[in-house]
Amino acid sequence: MLDLQIYEHNDIEDLSAFEIQFEKRPTGWQDFEGNWHRDDDIDLDVLGPEDVHLLRTGAVINKDADPKDAKMGNFGSKYQLVNHVDYFAKQNTAIMDQNDLDWRNVNVIDHVYEFGAKVQRSIHFLEHTKNFGGEDQVCLRSDTFNSVDQSWKFQQFIGAYRSLCRNTLVFGGERTFHTKKKHTTNLDVGAVIGKASAALGLFSSNVELLDKLRSIPCNFEQAKELFSKTIAARPPSASEDKSKSYVTKTKLEYMLHRYLEDLNDLGPNLWLVYNCLTHWSTHTKEVFEREEIDDKGRRKVVTLQTGKEGSKVWNVQRQRQEKVSKVLASSHWQKLLAA
Repeated sequence: MLDLQIYEHNDIEDLSAFEIQFEKRPTGWQDFEGNWHRDDDIDLDVLGPEDVHLLRTGAVINKDADPKDAKMGNFGSKYQLVNHVDYFAKQNTAIMDQNDLDWRNVNVIDHVYEFGAKVQRSIHFLEHTKNFGGEDQVCLRSDTFNSVDQSWKFQQFIGAYRSLCRNTLVFGGERTFHTKKKHTTNLDVGAVIGKASAALGLFSSNVELLDKLRSIPCNFEQAKELFSKTIAARPPSASEDKSKSYVTKTKLEYMLHRYLEDLNDLGPNLWLVYNCLTHWSTHTKEVFEREEIDDKGRRKVVTLQTGKEGSKVWNVQRQRQEKVSKVLASSHWQKLLAA
């Protein structure tokens, strides 16, 4: 199995990408007399329910992986293992129970990361599409993330997808369905699925909101102020004045670069600003140019990059989508929205 595998298809009942079986196996435990035992041999028997009370630490093992790639991560006594295929089977049942949801005409993209340690399923419900003019369309989308190495919390997001520029559209405030749960014994997969399936019905109201954004003006200075107070804002360093506001210069310049780049196509409105945010969340390693003036007054063009070398795209996208959700729930965004 590769570090990243992508399966694109049109059948939500096809779960073949996730048919990876994991086991909890003990690597360390304490007996009734209080003696500590440690064994890192992954060929130990599967941990039985009667042994759980002995367990202090252990490992999650991919049963079918090469031994050098088999260990997914360590866990403690409260860890709840949810095999990917088991969750998505339950999710399918909830989706197919939705009377107003067409789940047959779909585009499904299954991602398997890091030998199965992390997965993502994206479902685009193609019948639930809104045209915003020409080829610019938005369709209902569900994204679910799971990991067995505890690097990602169990997470589900329901929003929309802009097909023209491949942006993930993130909704904010009460219109968002975005849940994140730790992999502990308190994780109720059934309850999470129930909430998610109910949230699918919000798509119509979200599309109305997106349509409204096109009618609300937002000029360059307004966009700059929004970016400066939200996505590009940073806390002061130890030596800086705590009463002042600070920004990450490269990030602010990139957001303004995107504003100017798409201005002719989308117009000076909140729809443009919104797409700047979602473009940043989706495209994690873009190169752009900035003109600078050196100490001698000479102009030069500097090439900058929005992401860090070596960063894993799937981790960065997930983090950025959460940040965009916070922007859309912020008072700064809501003020523009109410204008």
